Amino acid sequence: MSMIRLNNIKHYTGLQAELPATLPYGDTYFSTDERRYFVYDQNKVAREITSGSLSEVGTAIQSEVQGYYSLLSSFYFGGDATVMNITTEQTNTWLDVHLDVDALGVFDFRTNGMKDAQAVGHIGTGADGSPIVFLLEGLTASSTASVRTAMSFDPDEDGGRFESKLLFTRHSGTSPSTDFAIEASGLAVESGADVDYSYTPNTQFFIGDTIDTNGVGDAGTVKFQVKTDVAGTLSMREICLFIQS
Repeated sequence: MSMIRLNNIKHYTGLQAELPATLPYGDTYFSTDERRYFVYDQNKVAREITSGSLSEVGTAIQSEVQGYYSLLSSFYFGGDATVMNITTEQTNTWLDVHLDVDALGVFDFRTNGMKDAQAVGHIGTGADGSPIVFLLEGLTASSTASVRTAMSFDPDEDGGRFESKLLFTRHSGTSPSTDFAIEASGLAVESGADVDYSYTPNTQFFIGDTIDTNGVGDAGTVKFQVKTDVAGTLSMREICLFIQS
């Protein structure tokens, strides 16, 4: 069998009769004689994705290695963005954002491994006290991802700065076990009050060995937070997780 190494995942080709009984989770095998494509699941067992033409196999491979999970407000369906009023008392504090997801606003194009691990890609309703939290189960340490959000901020005062970050929880058994954050580039709101400042951060990260899939129901999570040093109105339009498995 020939082998190509891609990060920690191995991709094998060979005859159908040479199909290994077990391989590590995420590894793949393509039989050159019968044109059948297999991905090894969390039990290290081969799962056939498709058979047939190279284009069909290519489509199957794509669904295994890349995708996205997008949650949209009614802004994109003839309605309004989700409004969140940030008071003076809430300034200089990291806050969970509010997002009312439209009934038509869930687009689940996660990789097959993520769908097999979790039927729904997030927890939380997006209401106050129940933030949207993306579930990373199904991804491996060699995966990468990014979170893109679309919003605008209307400050009540002149000057100030608007910031955002991703906050991660780790799976069990890690050291350290504490949450960690990645901050995005901030937004200077220097054109005066009562101006709607558009803000679309796209923060990339690698999965690594503390937020990858450690077992069934045991993987990292990520959520989006904001902070501002002036009061104002935040209008959330979208939050989306992009995946490269």
